[in-house]
Amino acid sequence: MRKITTRYFARAIIVCTALAIAPGVVRSADQSPAPSAPTIQKRSITSEAALAIAQVALKAGREKGSEVAVAVVDQAGILLVLLRSDYGTEQFVDGATDKAWTAINFKSSTRDVFETIKTNKEDNSQLPFARKSLFLMGGVPLKDGDAVVGAVGVAGFESGMADDEVAQKAAHAFTELLKK
Repeated sequence: MRKITTRYFARAIIVCTALAIAPGVVRSADQSPAPSAPTIQKRSITSEAALAIAQVALKAGREKGSEVAVAVVDQAGILLVLLRSDYGTEQFVDGATDKAWTAINFKSSTRDVFETIKTNKEDNSQLPFARKSLFLMGGVPLKDGDAVVGAVGVAGFESGMADDEVAQKAAHAFTELLKK
């Protein structure tokens, strides 16, 4: 058995170190990865705009004679505003929140995602198992240009079409706010 000397050990450390850094040294300039920025910028709906469009949706629900809940989430799916009519139930609150969460995370209206699920192509049938998702009509993404910056969810009507109509109205109100 060979006796390990200090000199042998030092050479082994040098060789290992060289091998560890060699990939970076031998890489040509066009192969090196681009340095990534240490920060990112995200665009999101403001709490003031969220409150304004939630109020539009709540008013529209009342005008249609229904008790509703309205939830608005930011670009990360975190609740910014939750309003409910006086007789709005916990089911409406949970439904509106989950519809908004679903719209932001799928970057599409819950109505459109539901249609995708119904096609049952590829693994679309697995979508209903996504945690917190609710594929009932009434969740609509809020866009600033092509960027999805939030979402609104409405629940409480007997018809999902009515939930969707009011959520679309709130999304339109957001678009109008962007023009000001």
